[in-house]
Amino acid sequence: MKKKVHKLTSSGNGTFILLGISSHENDYRLSWAINRRLGLDFRRSENLAVSHKNENKTEQLEFSVFQHIAPDNIIKMNLISNRCQDGFLIREMKNIDFFLQIFGEDDQAFTDRMSKNLRSIDIVSTVFEVPRKNLKSKWNLPLE
Repeated sequence: MKKKVHKLTSSGNGTFILLGISSHENDYRLSWAINRRLGLDFRRSENLAVSHKNENKTEQLEFSVFQHIAPDNIIKMNLISNRCQDGFLIREMKNIDFFLQIFGEDDQAFTDRMSKNLRSIDIVSTVFEVPRKNLKSKWNLPLE
């Protein structure tokens, strides 16, 4: 009998750069400031819904997402809130308010330039690259 081979495919490769951002402002104010300062076009997207298990029950948490897609469709960015009323998206990074997830660009010079530009926004306290391999909750982030 001949073996059947099933391949799991995905539309994206799931590789992305992840920047952590601390800001005392709301999500819409931060996205507006980034758009204005960097000339991007972040727009409100559908909330990211994540199931978290707490003690004996499972909670559905929702996190705000703002999305920018470059005109050439090569680079896509998600500005994702790390906090909601009932918990955190990435629990081990409770000191971070937002994550900037960048798809389609993996150049370190681009990452450094983006971090520097984000730091120049007056409502941003700090920006740093988050090493994904150390995150336990990385599967809560969108893969595309």
